[in-house]
Amino acid sequence: MNNKTYYFPNPEHESDFFGGEYPICIDFAEVERLANEWGYESNDDLLSELHEASESEIAEYGIYDS
Repeated sequence: MNNKTYYFPNPEHESDFFGGEYPICIDFAEVERLANEWGYESNDDLLSELHEASESEIAEYGIYDS
């Protein structure tokens, strides 16, 4: 089991977050990159739209390590 934390969008943000692309669980470095790219004031603003990915989400969607 990987001890690294991964994140996945809350249900109400899934379509906005993935924009029709393949869903995947992301690591914190990717959260930081996306927050910066998408113009969020802080990482916490983007994190409020995410939750820690469950083992079942990781198994279903896979992980992205940036």
